[in-house]
Amino acid sequence: MKKTIASLIAFTCMSLALFLQGCASDTPFIKKDTQSLSPLKVVRHETPPILRSTMAETFFLSTAAVALPGGSALLVLSDEYSKTRGGDMQMKIPDFGSLVMNKFVEKMNGGAIKFPVFTVENKPVVEDYTESCTMIEFKIKRLAYGYLDFIRGGGNGVLTKSVVTMKDSNGDTLWEKNFSYSSKDFERSKEIEEYEADDGKLLKEELEFAAEKTVSDFIAHLNGEQLYAIKQ
Repeated sequence: MKKTIASLIAFTCMSLALFLQGCASDTPFIKKDTQSLSPLKVVRHETPPILRSTMAETFFLSTAAVALPGGSALLVLSDEYSKTRGGDMQMKIPDFGSLVMNKFVEKMNGGAIKFPVFTVENKPVVEDYTESCTMIEFKIKRLAYGYLDFIRGGGNGVLTKSVVTMKDSNGDTLWEKNFSYSSKDFERSKEIEEYEADDGKLLKEELEFAAEKTVSDFIAHLNGEQLYAIKQ
């Protein structure tokens, strides 16, 4: 009983943290002279482990669910239980943070927006990483698959929450954009068993698709446009 109560308390604390993360606001990019951003460096933070959520787990903790941007509810158990979630899929899927950063770099190098030449740090950087240059930072706040949508009547799929931030050499934010991807919003929902079959073939494909949509949203926002009419 004590362990159950402790787990629920831990979950409630994490739920509050998730809610506060969901309230993060975006910052439009208004700097016209992009060449003044040089030198420019692109970095990413470590991607969190993927979480696997079943209907039973979701129902058990439904009273403590937290509505995330996009109307989805990602249910996370206690820290102790979360360590084992994701199972074998963690070793089979690509690093989502790396996917997002690399796709962004590829599109920018392809001329999506005229920016000065930038360097790329391929390995994850520490949380308080700083440098005396302009930096574009990528951070994956949430990565999950399975039964994720109790509040909107049920549904399976992949859910990701990513944020990109551009800071100047003083650490001041020049641009920031949050984006939450949900399979259900793109009518691509599938069952857990489908995602895990064939060494996670469909889960890998869905993460590739999610990364593509995430980067497209980031670049559109950087260019002063709105790509998806999805509530973030």
